[in-house]
Amino acid sequence: MTTRLPMLTLGRRALAPLLGAALLAAGCAGGDDTGTTDSGSTTGDSATASSTSTSTSTTLSTSGATETTGASGMSDSATGSTTTDGTATDSSTTAVDPTDTDGGVCGDGNVDAGETCDDGADNGTYGYCAADCSGPGEFCGDGVVNGPEGCDDGNDVDDDACSNACAPAGCGDGVVQDGEECDDGNDDNLDSCLAICVNNTCGDGYVGPGEACDDPDDPLCTDTCALASCGDGLVQPGEECDDGNDVDTDECLTTCLSASCGDGFVQENVELCDDGNADESDGCTSLCAPSACDDGIKGGDESDVDCGGSCGPCELGKACTEGKECGSYVCDAGVCVLGASCLAIKTATPAAPTGLHTIDLDGDGPEPEMEVYCDMKTDGGGWTLVQRTVWEPAETMPLFTGIAAWTDMTVGSAAPAKAYRMAGKHWPILNVQKRHLLAHYLRKSGDGSSCGPLYYVGTGGTLAVNGNNVSLNGLASNVNMINNTALSTTDSGPSQVCVNTHKGAPWFYSGCCSTCPTFAGAYWPEPHPMVNYTVSVKDIFGNSPAVVCSGDAVIISSGYQGANSMEYFVR
Repeated sequence: MTTRLPMLTLGRRALAPLLGAALLAAGCAGGDDTGTTDSGSTTGDSATASSTSTSTSTTLSTSGATETTGASGMSDSATGSTTTDGTATDSSTTAVDPTDTDGGVCGDGNVDAGETCDDGADNGTYGYCAADCSGPGEFCGDGVVNGPEGCDDGNDVDDDACSNACAPAGCGDGVVQDGEECDDGNDDNLDSCLAICVNNTCGDGYVGPGEACDDPDDPLCTDTCALASCGDGLVQPGEECDDGNDVDTDECLTTCLSASCGDGFVQENVELCDDGNADESDGCTSLCAPSACDDGIKGGDESDVDCGGSCGPCELGKACTEGKECGSYVCDAGVCVLGASCLAIKTATPAAPTGLHTIDLDGDGPEPEMEVYCDMKTDGGGWTLVQRTVWEPAETMPLFTGIAAWTDMTVGSAAPAKAYRMAGKHWPILNVQKRHLLAHYLRKSGDGSSCGPLYYVGTGGTLAVNGNNVSLNGLASNVNMINNTALSTTDSGPSQVCVNTHKGAPWFYSGCCSTCPTFAGAYWPEPHPMVNYTVSVKDIFGNSPAVVCSGDAVIISSGYQGANSMEYFVR
């Protein structure tokens, strides 16, 4: 049975006792005789016997040379042979132990009498029994660098320059030496200690414990060796921002998108609202602010951009749902358009105010738009002013024209208190209901200021323009001055005398004049508007001069009351 020395597994501390025991055994085998036994003189069979000596083999170097010392002296095994009785024998072969009474030999793998060890064919090799079975051969810890050893300091200190494995101290030996951060004795770069004996840290290129990644060239791996994710405070590909917080009211959302109007979050100090939708009519516009009349957006209750609803009126052509949303007060087919008359405006928007309005008599026809004055209150409203004479002769006199100019030319301004006459050809067009309204503002005799208006209404009359003749027929009224009469111009009227004498502008006459748009001569030296039936006939509201003038006296001459303004409306 082969017995191996336990040196490689027990280490230096285990090997020392074995070495001592081998030396002791060798000493005992030599007996008391310290001399040399010479068998060379023996005759017969003993002549071939070789001299033997008990010796102890100690490994000295890695060259394989062995020096043997014994009682009979020294034999040089460096040449690999010994000489006995002149016969050369190879010492590399197993020597015969003369004391082996069992007949065993060194190298048979059995530790026989006189042998300290016997590793068979491994005898004489590093880490095994010596070649002569006298004890351990070369081994780590014997203080001599042999075989595969890189060093051998003969001690059992593992953290000095030579390890207990007879290797120079260095990274990977499992011992932390100077200059090393760690040494776990392996070449695994994925544990806490790298193969180069430094601690595994983020950025070293190896995914160590607690790291999800470690690649400085990978944009998806952060500098903390965590996989990139929204909220890590680092802007990665696919992210617009990343402020590392969970606040959605700052510049960066928790989804790593930049805050923007419409994201459903009200950005602090930037937005006033943000409902996250594109509905401009719900109170919060796409500008993330409440709907306003100057934001350039059709929002809230607006019918078009910044107009209609609670905003100002819409211009022509803008969208509308009803007339009051339009500056023209007329909404037709969802679009703001001009009305054809004051009556059309009143019909479209009952709340349309009295005052100046723009109308278009023929829509898409050739007639231009015109500014007119509308009375939207009296007797149902919708009245269009066609003529106004005023107290000042210089303003009224331009109205004195021939029939041709009266028919085709508008004179003056429709603005309140201004002399005005609309071209006569438009009067019948505007008189669709065949209703007529006269408004008289009598002049106070004291300061010349105006009294409140007196209104007189006629119905059923038909205006007709025939060449040089303009007439009003079939009028039913309690004021005889406008009953079945002709209109007068400087060259046409019921009486040339009335026209020439009283400077008549187009009006209605019975005889010469019951109501005169301008009248001079025996009454006043200059032509002024005047009327005589107002003295005794109350208006449609039952008012008289005493009421509308608040008791103040009205200027009067020969039964005619002077008026600061006389207005004629049709509807």
